[in-house]
Amino acid sequence: MKITKGTVTTPKGFLASGVKAGIKKSGRPDLALLYSEVPAVAAAAFTTNRFQASPVKVSKAHLKAKKHQAIIVNSGNANCANGRVGDRDALKMTESIGMALSLNKKEVLVASTGIIGVYMPMEKIERAIPELVEGLSETKGTSFAKAIMTTDTVKKELAVTVKIGKVTVTIGGACKGVGMLYPLMKTEKHATMLCFLATDAAITKRMLGASLEEAIGCSFNMISVDGDMSTNDSCFIMANGLAKNREIAGKGDYYRKFTDALKVVTSELAKKLARDGEGATKFIEIFVTGAKYEKDARTIARKISTSNLLKCAICGEDPNWGRIVAAAGSSGVNFDPDKVDVYLGNLKALSNGMSVKGLDKNKAHKLFTKRDVRIKVDLKSGIHKATAWTCDFSKEYVAINSEYST
Repeated sequence: MKITKGTVTTPKGFLASGVKAGIKKSGRPDLALLYSEVPAVAAAAFTTNRFQASPVKVSKAHLKAKKHQAIIVNSGNANCANGRVGDRDALKMTESIGMALSLNKKEVLVASTGIIGVYMPMEKIERAIPELVEGLSETKGTSFAKAIMTTDTVKKELAVTVKIGKVTVTIGGACKGVGMLYPLMKTEKHATMLCFLATDAAITKRMLGASLEEAIGCSFNMISVDGDMSTNDSCFIMANGLAKNREIAGKGDYYRKFTDALKVVTSELAKKLARDGEGATKFIEIFVTGAKYEKDARTIARKISTSNLLKCAICGEDPNWGRIVAAAGSSGVNFDPDKVDVYLGNLKALSNGMSVKGLDKNKAHKLFTKRDVRIKVDLKSGIHKATAWTCDFSKEYVAINSEYST
């Protein structure tokens, strides 16, 4: 397996583009298109927020189709809380792309990100679609990644290659999201976090969905910036089979190799999201081990990652590890506090539920001055583990989100 500096168009047969449609007041790129030159199977996962945006509802419905070839994405407007008007606009976006590419609208998926409660400027989008389609190119993966950004400060993209039998398969991806970030997505069996994945692997729709669900569980569903779940969280993947590997139709060795590669892509992209959190000055990795069940490890890791008190302490470089145990203890997981060890980097702060005598506070402080902060919690109750990623809370985060809609 090899990680490259590729894009969502690195896999064979994928084209992309990104243009300025005028949705954003800033005038930055805000409309993007991902296209497979041949029909592909698709899978997706969406927010579990009960208040779901119109593009989420439309894409859920369209995923019932057997084949897909395009995903249209806009930034600057979430198209959420717009009722039937919003549903109509999301559907119109798929129809317009379908007509331009000679596809059925159900073969087109749609995603949106931006402010909630503002109607879509459909006239601007309609005017930009010809340019969007004409600009499709295998060299425009980065243009796609830039056009989906909202308050992101950097584009987020990469690709991975893996051998499936004797054939090299490629998975490319792009994502965005730095605020309103606490995904809890589920796959459909039939500032928002958006992710778009493309692969030239030959794989059935059912196995693609299973692989995506596995990958999301240990990546995007393990990150947090502010603990707020978006109405628009979506993760899409299209597989067009152009690598010509033997089709992955069951959970054998080829499925495992593909899924492991997909996990690398989603995990690396997830970490990029946490690193670029709104106003972030620190990247925080929380490793929980020794859990009785994997679910317990994930629950505790995520709970610690959403502790506002801990995130503020890390921003201020105050090694107040008591906030770690407080968060773990409030997670709802049943464990023995008298067995727990806590480490700040390689410095043990808690041993068998007791604070370590003679803890060097200066060393602890220095650990929190670094850009990357690692926390480890060992429950010593089993063999299961999980990792969560987050960032600190800074004054800039408050500034960004106190004037987002103005």
